[in-house]
Amino acid sequence: METVFGMRDSEFNATICMVSVGFLLNTLNLVATFLHNLRMANVQTISLVISSISLSNMILDLTTFGLVATTRAGLWCLGKLHPITKLVIFCWLHSSCMSFWSICWLSVFYWVKVARGSSLLIETLKRNISAIINTALLLTLLGSTLMFIPVLFLEEQNFSSVTASTNYTQNVTCLYVTPVFPPWINTNIYACVLIAFLCPLPLMVMVFSSMRLVMYICGHTLSMKRNKTEVQNMDSYLLVCRLTVSLVGVYLTNLAVVALYFICSITKRNISTVVIMASYSIYCTATAILLTASNKHLKEMLSELFCWRKALKKVGDSTQGTN
Repeated sequence: METVFGMRDSEFNATICMVSVGFLLNTLNLVATFLHNLRMANVQTISLVISSISLSNMILDLTTFGLVATTRAGLWCLGKLHPITKLVIFCWLHSSCMSFWSICWLSVFYWVKVARGSSLLIETLKRNISAIINTALLLTLLGSTLMFIPVLFLEEQNFSSVTASTNYTQNVTCLYVTPVFPPWINTNIYACVLIAFLCPLPLMVMVFSSMRLVMYICGHTLSMKRNKTEVQNMDSYLLVCRLTVSLVGVYLTNLAVVALYFICSITKRNISTVVIMASYSIYCTATAILLTASNKHLKEMLSELFCWRKALKKVGDSTQGTN
């Protein structure tokens, strides 16, 4: 089994398969949501959030493949940091941030929509939640763009010599570069802000909103059963709850894998970067599967498509029968 700059062919092919599945499912979700918005002649907040998740995951899939492809092509082994590599890293981090925060805002939206309360705060949030989430998505887009612009100014420093094999020659000495920020950026402060923006902040909002959502639905269900009252809209509530909790679980799993990778790197344990690539590919695919399973617009689109094909087939059969 050949290795290309530390990456086996089997690992490369597996990454391509996972990326392809995730990209296809996210594309289906995005197209179905877009067609629904065209049919309704307006853009609903929930559609905007789902579109943001799907589009971010599509870009994340492509950039994950881009990182794998640049590694396989040896762009990290040129003795300098290629501009394409900088752009791929920027888009990878930016799409990751947008995907994480979009799931975060989806959790908040569902929690506020489902929750009941007599407090002035809850009532105000329920009346203005669409405007709040729309504004939050726009600010997230602008904020993440500004946040990751310094990545485009990465410089080369501290070359490390690594012996690797290629498809054509064996034992090629490769000078891997260590990307560093220019002197005008305080690396420690920037890294802390970056990590906080990608991990603790969205995680706290996700966990809080999803837990409040679960607590409300459980309490509401028990109250209805205790009073022997018919539970209205409970199926949709449970679907929303499962979707939200599952998305948060996928995010936490991906976060745990990334954290494990960096812990192993800090402790000088040998771990391949393919682990992160695989984790992000699985994250995009799992998120797409969850959204596809709960996307009624996609189900309607596929149902109409299959019904249309069946109708054409029946017309064709009847035409042949008359002939």
